[in-house]
Amino acid sequence: MASINGLSTISATSIQNSGQFYLGNNLDTGTAGQVIVSAGSQAGAAWGTNSATLPNALTMGTNVSLASGNASFDGSVADTLNATGGSTITAGNGISLVGSTVSTNNDGVTINNTGGSGTQNQVLKVPNSLSINGTTYDGSAAVVLTTPDTQLTLADTAPITISSVGLTRTIGCDFDDDTIVLDGGELAVDHVPNELTFTGYATGTYDGSSTLSINLVNTNTTYAAGDNINISGPGNDINLDTSIVDMRSITYESGFFATGLTGNDYPGSLTIARYLDLSSSTNTQALPPDVFDVSGDFRMTINLANFMSNDDSTFYNIFSEDDGSAKIHGAIKPANAVVEMVGYFIIPSGFTATACRIDITDSSGSGITRDLTFESFTTYGSTGFSALGTGPSGSEQSFSSNLVSASDKLLLIRIDTTATTDHVRGGYILLTRT
Repeated sequence: MASINGLSTISATSIQNSGQFYLGNNLDTGTAGQVIVSAGSQAGAAWGTNSATLPNALTMGTNVSLASGNASFDGSVADTLNATGGSTITAGNGISLVGSTVSTNNDGVTINNTGGSGTQNQVLKVPNSLSINGTTYDGSAAVVLTTPDTQLTLADTAPITISSVGLTRTIGCDFDDDTIVLDGGELAVDHVPNELTFTGYATGTYDGSSTLSINLVNTNTTYAAGDNINISGPGNDINLDTSIVDMRSITYESGFFATGLTGNDYPGSLTIARYLDLSSSTNTQALPPDVFDVSGDFRMTINLANFMSNDDSTFYNIFSEDDGSAKIHGAIKPANAVVEMVGYFIIPSGFTATACRIDITDSSGSGITRDLTFESFTTYGSTGFSALGTGPSGSEQSFSSNLVSASDKLLLIRIDTTATTDHVRGGYILLTRT
C-alpha cells in the first residue's frame, strides 16, 4: 500500500473499527500480540511489545510465592503463582474428604454428627450393654438401678448376732459380760482376761480394771564389788581401786562437754604413758614449734639463719639486708655474684619432707627465678648424699624422693644465686606425718 502522509483529526465519542489499524508511513498493521506504543510527542505511534506494568503491584502474602522468586508481580514478566507452606489433606481412619470438605465417617449406631446444633459429633450409646438384675444399660437412655434389700445376705457367726424387723437388719455383738461390757451403747474393756502378779519389793496383782501404782522400796543394802571397784565407808561408797588393771577399754561419753585424762604433776613423779599407739589418723598431736598447719598442710618454716655461702669463694659471705626498705628488708643476699647459698634443715621426728618452696626477689621486690637443688645429707655412721630433685624458686616443688626424718639425715638445700641483688626471703618445707 502506498505511503500516506498528513494528520487527520477525528472528534468522536468512540471509534468502532472492524478492520486493521495502519501505523507509520508504511501503513504497518503489526503482528499478532503487538500493541500500539507511543513514541512521544515528536514521533508517531508504532507497533511494539506489550511491556506495560500494573499501576499497583501484587505482593505475595502468607503461603503463596512466585516461581521467579520475586516478592511481587506487576505484569512486566510472565510468572507462576505457587501455594507454599500448606499441607496436603488426605482422608484417614474415621475421616472422609469430599472436595475441600472434611467430615467424620460415623457408624450411626454408637456415634453420629447430628447432635448439638445439628452438625456436632455425639455418642449414641456404648458398644456393649451392662445388665444388672435384668435391667440393661448402654448409655442411650437414663436408667435408675434399685437393689432390693432382699438381695443382702448376712451370716450369723459368733460373736456377731443378726436380728430382722421388716427389711431392717440389725447387727449386734455377743460378749461375755465379764471382760467386755456395754457402756452407754458402746463396747468397753472391763479388765484383761489374765492378771499380772508381781512379787519382791512390792507384791500384788493387776488386771486393768482399776488404776494401780507400784512403789518399789529398796531394802537391800548389800553391794558386791567388781573388777577395779571397791566399796567402803559408812555410806557404802563405791570407789575405783588405786590401781586399775586388766581393763579392755575405756570410752568417754561423746558430747559438747570436755573430757580428759589428768596425770600426776608432782615434780619427779610425772605420769608415764607406755605402749600407746599414736599412729591412728584420728589422733591429734601437738606440732613442733616451727611446724604450722596451713589448711591441712604441715609447713616447716625456712630459717634463713641456716644458710651459708658455698666454697666458690673464700672471701665473700652472705649478708642480711637491713636498709629499712619494705620490699627487701630482712632478706639475705650473696656478697658476690659467684657465691651460692647452702642451707641445712632437720626434719622433725615423726614427719617426712615431700616438697619445698623458696621465694627470691630482686632489689625492687619483684619475684625472680633461680634454680634450687634438694638433697638428703648423711651426718654420721657413713658418708654421702642422695638427690631429692631440683626445681625453680617461687613455687612449691615436689621432691622426686621423700626424706623421712632420721637422726643421721639433714635436708640440704642449695640456691644457685647469680647476682648480688638476689634477695632470698625464705619459704617452707612441706611435711606429712610418718
